[in-house]
Amino acid sequence: MNPIQTRTQPIHNIRHTACRALPCPAVLFLALFILNTSMVSAEPAFGPPDPDVIQFGSETAELQSVGLKLGLPVGSKSTIQTIGGRITVGVILPDQLGSVLMQVRDTAGKKRSVLDMERAVLRRTLYRTLSDERLDRVIDFQFETQAGVSLGRSLAIPCAGRIVRPFYVFLSDDSPEPMRGFGVIPIDIDRFVFFQLACSSTTFERSRQVFELMLGSATIAETEKIDTERGSLIAAGAKALAALSESNYSSIISDIPDGFERIYRPATQSPPADEQEVGYRRVRAWIGSIEDIETGKPDPEGPANGYLLRIDGSVLLDDGLGSTNRADSRAVYYLSMDRNQESWKVDMSVHSEGRTEPEVWSEIGMRVGNSMSVQVTNSKRESSTLRPSIGEAGYISRLEAAILPKLLIHAGNPGDFAFYAYDQTAEVNRLRTVNLNRDHDRPGIWMIKTDISENQSEQAEFNNYGRLIRSETSKGLLKRPIEFDRLYKIWNAKGLPLD
Repeated sequence: MNPIQTRTQPIHNIRHTACRALPCPAVLFLALFILNTSMVSAEPAFGPPDPDVIQFGSETAELQSVGLKLGLPVGSKSTIQTIGGRITVGVILPDQLGSVLMQVRDTAGKKRSVLDMERAVLRRTLYRTLSDERLDRVIDFQFETQAGVSLGRSLAIPCAGRIVRPFYVFLSDDSPEPMRGFGVIPIDIDRFVFFQLACSSTTFERSRQVFELMLGSATIAETEKIDTERGSLIAAGAKALAALSESNYSSIISDIPDGFERIYRPATQSPPADEQEVGYRRVRAWIGSIEDIETGKPDPEGPANGYLLRIDGSVLLDDGLGSTNRADSRAVYYLSMDRNQESWKVDMSVHSEGRTEPEVWSEIGMRVGNSMSVQVTNSKRESSTLRPSIGEAGYISRLEAAILPKLLIHAGNPGDFAFYAYDQTAEVNRLRTVNLNRDHDRPGIWMIKTDISENQSEQAEFNNYGRLIRSETSKGLLKRPIEFDRLYKIWNAKGLPLD
């Protein structure tokens, strides 16, 4: 296909078993905590944080989807990752104090209270079968289960114009970070922001205070303002694409050349030979039918009722051990001419040194109107079906998302736009914003910046026909069109896999 939480012993068993199972610092912490707190009190178990325990810098970590910003202590580092299909902002604290995560959760339109969400966190963390009735009685108290020890709450803290009351848990496995802290604030009746602290028992007291100071530093843009701004961008995007007719789409698809693109990391202060190859892809497009998805090529005898785009790619995978592993993929996307129906198929194989057979993964998606289903099959042939929700406005197909710059350039109106499109990595429909402008110093050149998530963006240059000149991602990767012969020579000279 290569185309070019953790657990503890019950409190009453601590004396007999925990000392054998847990490291000495963890045992000392828990013993001191039990000796110095009442296990039946609903009063706050922890005092207010010392404002001098940490110094904050000027940078912030941001959850863009809700406009929430969190202060960053000096020496910390922020990250973005996808956990459980949700964008998660992480902060690595300085001085080995642990880490803080924040994530948006929604309840699919169901009204939930902060207490409901806190119960769910505590249930998953300590004991999955803990009843709601028992949680009503003990969420503000210290209590124990076979999974761990609930340590109670802190004082109320102002957080992004709301109030948060963090609560903490001691977990009993051999993790070097058995302490957890949690905080929940509401955004809407069906949307919340979750915060989580993970740290060691020896640093817990300082880590807890830093966590609470960070919660107190949070600010948020009001939801109505975010929704208004987002709505205007979505409306602008829908208007731009609505101006394109079926004949415009057909012309754009027919104008996409069969060509290769080189993906690499530039050599900043060394000769071009030191540029690091990351991958390449081949792009083809044609007018055909949904049946072409299986063959991956046009059928001269078949119907011509839709647009198709095929992208074959190969990416080198760095395992940190010097092995030459790679992932090969083939993706074929179909969109009906009325844009009401789409389908796609993505096949990927991961080739690793030492393995005789590649790991194979596939994804098959289909949408009719606002109903979408995606079937994912992993290398063990285990399948799962996803049904991502589609809003009433702003959604674009996977094919349109892949050629969006060409579509907007063809529409010809500079500006800011927003669209929802399916994100294969996060397995959800995610908002992307696009800024389109002419380069006034270079006639015929368009500059396009696309933001897909909090830390995933791309800046690109296109000519007047919507053909790529160059693009650069926020990770510093360059992509340029390239002739096959030149691409082959570069990879061959570096001894990279070409089979």
